[in-house]
Amino acid sequence: MDLKKLSYSKVSSEQPLREVFQKHLPSGTRSKKGLDVPALPAAYTKTDGILPVSLVFVISGGEKKEKNFLIELIRQKSFHSLRVAFLSKKGQGLQPYQMQDIWQDIQKTGEFVINGQTYRLDETDKVFLLTDVDEYYDQLLKIIATGGTGQWIISNPCFEMWLYYCYLNDPENDLACLIPLTVDKRSQKLKGLGKTLVPGGLNPVLAFERMTEGIANSKLHYAMDENGVPVLFATQMHEMAECLVNTLNANADEYSEYVKAKAEFRERMKKK
Repeated sequence: MDLKKLSYSKVSSEQPLREVFQKHLPSGTRSKKGLDVPALPAAYTKTDGILPVSLVFVISGGEKKEKNFLIELIRQKSFHSLRVAFLSKKGQGLQPYQMQDIWQDIQKTGEFVINGQTYRLDETDKVFLLTDVDEYYDQLLKIIATGGTGQWIISNPCFEMWLYYCYLNDPENDLACLIPLTVDKRSQKLKGLGKTLVPGGLNPVLAFERMTEGIANSKLHYAMDENGVPVLFATQMHEMAECLVNTLNANADEYSEYVKAKAEFRERMKKK
């Protein structure tokens, strides 16, 4: 998998931030290797009087639920202070060792390319690598031992554990059926339980509006085993979610206002 051409950079620009984003609306691109990479603004600036913009670069083992959870930040339509660049492999996702290879290649140059535009990572940008424990425990042990600058976000058994905490908070009872299952069966079982637990299922798009609840609930049930891997019913997604919420709320309470506006909109729809 040749990923040496992936890059991101903060090119200096005198254009107002809003004009920059309007000129570079995301269209999404796909590499020859099947990597699904959305387009990013070609430049932005952090000068006085212009809203500072942070970048979160996500390398994800899963390509659908994880991306849908972050879709508002990937689309770049609802927020001004934070953007997410999302990378996974179309059709099959990525295993942890593949994610590590991608990140190591990017670190060699500090760059990745999106839609023909070269970008360079800034020291202040955040990099998260999202993966399930699933059947990858041994891979994760080796990766944890090697360390690195990207922050691994591990969910046990899978990303749906985070979605569960955005809606509910009683895994020992709600998800007790997972305990006797073998590791290879737990993820599929949890994915199938969503509609029985929450009307409409564990919707990742709506879960984005429930990050505050998810953070609190996830922390209550968070624990790691002796090797530093989250135990069953534990996820590190609250760490990434806190980064997103805190960054968005650092400027004009963008996230809080977004959640409030969404709630008010739904109330108006109910009255019609």
